[in-house]
Amino acid sequence: MAVFGTVSYMAVRRAALGIGQQRLVTLTQQLSTMFQQSARKLAGATQALANQPAVVHYLEAPDTTTASGAQEVLRKSLADPQTVRTELLDLQGRQLLSAGNMKVRPDVNKEILNGKPDSNFVGGFYPAGDSIYAPLIATVTRDKKPLGYLIRWQPLRTKPKDVEQFTQLIGAGAVLYFGNSDGSFWTNLLKPVAAPPLAAEGLRKTVNYKRPNGEVIAFSMPIGSSKWIVRVELSQGLLLETATRFLYWMIGLGVLLIITGSFIAWLISRNFTRPLNHLMRATAAIAAGDYSSSVTIHRKDEIGNLADSFNSMTTRVRQAQENLESKVRSRTEELEAVNRELEAFSYSVSHDLRAPLRAVSGYAMMLKEDYEDRFDDEAKRITDNILSNVKMMGRLIDDLIAFSRLGKREVKRNVIDMKALAEGCVAELSATWPEKEFDIAIGSLPDCRGDSDLLKQVWLNLIGNAMKYSSKKTDARIFIGASKEAEGTVYHVRDNGAGFDMKYADKLFKVFQRLHSQDEFEGTGVGLALVKRILDKHRGTIRAESSPGQGAVFYFELPNDKQELNFNLYAQSSRSIAGRGQYP
Repeated sequence: MAVFGTVSYMAVRRAALGIGQQRLVTLTQQLSTMFQQSARKLAGATQALANQPAVVHYLEAPDTTTASGAQEVLRKSLADPQTVRTELLDLQGRQLLSAGNMKVRPDVNKEILNGKPDSNFVGGFYPAGDSIYAPLIATVTRDKKPLGYLIRWQPLRTKPKDVEQFTQLIGAGAVLYFGNSDGSFWTNLLKPVAAPPLAAEGLRKTVNYKRPNGEVIAFSMPIGSSKWIVRVELSQGLLLETATRFLYWMIGLGVLLIITGSFIAWLISRNFTRPLNHLMRATAAIAAGDYSSSVTIHRKDEIGNLADSFNSMTTRVRQAQENLESKVRSRTEELEAVNRELEAFSYSVSHDLRAPLRAVSGYAMMLKEDYEDRFDDEAKRITDNILSNVKMMGRLIDDLIAFSRLGKREVKRNVIDMKALAEGCVAELSATWPEKEFDIAIGSLPDCRGDSDLLKQVWLNLIGNAMKYSSKKTDARIFIGASKEAEGTVYHVRDNGAGFDMKYADKLFKVFQRLHSQDEFEGTGVGLALVKRILDKHRGTIRAESSPGQGAVFYFELPNDKQELNFNLYAQSSRSIAGRGQYP
């Protein structure tokens, strides 16, 4: 139906446009012929004045004796109410005599003649004040030899009513324009108007262009015996009115057929869609976690078989879900038992291992304080090593306990002034290096949402590492900055310290993995693993860039509020599903 309607409409449209274009061409040709006859008549009357003996005698012998006769001819020409000025020119276009009060430009006569015409014609339109004038030019000759020119100026006196009647005569939707053949002036017979679009290209051919009221087609032709062009515009909307009515009729018919066909199709398909809707609702209920849903469809066809298969599948899924929930409960109890054992182990490490360490540290301190003056250099070195290793063991125990307890720590999210937090960490760490001076610069650090206690540990570890690994530099420099990215904010700590080889970068954030020896730089190998775990709990990331001897840069990214909101919504959705017993 749509294809038939489209093809029919295009055929009617082409026919309407073809008829309209033919009408436009014929109308323009008729107007050109009609105005050509008027131009010839006016030019002929002007030529009759130019042939007056007094005019010819004056141009043959221009003096005061012959001037009076010629002047009288010019004066009598003003008896025609359509003539406002008559001039007599020599062959060079210079004015010799004139009659009438109309003012024209001094150079207009040469412009009108445009060379040396040898026949009479109607010149182009010229504005003067609020009026439009047209010159009627005739050549004064003696024995076919040109002597000069006679120009008779007539105004364009057209009333709006006359234009309206003329427009009605040529047809509704038609607009008439007249212009000079050189395109210098256009009028609608009442006032000057702007040149129509494609004025220079549309001579003797149909052109299309847009007007404020819609698309139009236009045709232009010159008017013989004059320097005029006539252009007729026809509204394309009026030409296509019949085609448009046909289109609306086809659309209405198509809509009626579609509605009728849709209703019949609905009646036929309703018998099939109703049981399928029951199946769909039951499927949605199962997807939402309600495994007790089933469908009741008593049919002997394929849909009935599908309903029976669906009910069997639901029963098997419900049984599998019950088995899964039982296994999940069992695994959850096992995990809780393991967590309790880990907590007991942490307590044992925190209390039972610290006691012997304190004893070793105490005895070593007593030896150093009471017997240091009796020790040789080797004994002093061994005592210092005992104290140093006990201290390192204590830090290692602290780091391990912090690392193990971090898994159960809930992240308390608040707005954090990261610049103030970083400055506090720098001040705290600088106090541990009283003998070393660092050049530390802190740039702009945007605020973020997170756990201030945990993120403080991140800053302490990263800034502390930067100070430690650049401490052997005479000009130790550290820069702390940040940049806004689409996904969040990236903070970084840059130093000019020892650096490391990037081929070992995958070991950086693992527990007990160190890229430098204990003798070169102290450490437990837990700090960066702790940093990564803290950032994981914030849904953040961390990475590093470095080269040996060139320092290192550690970047960590925290997600923006929008990502945080999306994650929280997902987490809430997961907890909601878990509440229905689907997930532990």
